[in-house]
Amino acid sequence: MYLHKLTAQVHDTDAAGVIYFANFYRMAHSAYEEFMESIGFSIRYFLDEAEVVPLIVHSEADYKISVRTGDKLRVELKIEKVGSSSYVLSYNIFNDKNEIAAALKTVHVSVDKEKRTKVPLPEKFKETLLEFLKTA
Repeated sequence: MYLHKLTAQVHDTDAAGVIYFANFYRMAHSAYEEFMESIGFSIRYFLDEAEVVPLIVHSEADYKISVRTGDKLRVELKIEKVGSSSYVLSYNIFNDKNEIAAALKTVHVSVDKEKRTKVPLPEKFKETLLEFLKTA
């Protein structure tokens, strides 16, 4: 499991003063980008150097409780599954009372940058994901 901490900001809220639902995805993606950097495969690496890019092809979310400006949050990122050309991540976003505010899932598929077709995950990247999955 990878942990990412943050504080809900004013710009995250809607007119009712609670986190706008789409901003939970932004928070999860911040955790994802930080996680990728921590395992040596930054988003920038995929954009600038790699021949493939892991694109999100599916996402889902359940919203459990309201989050307001100033709430301290913790995103727990877990690798759920690693396949030959894809991987699945889950994100649980907790408040400072250890209550789940939102649960999200994303499915990422390795796509050739030029042809825009599904291809196998780069072997070293796949090995790194599998190793993290085993140790988490």
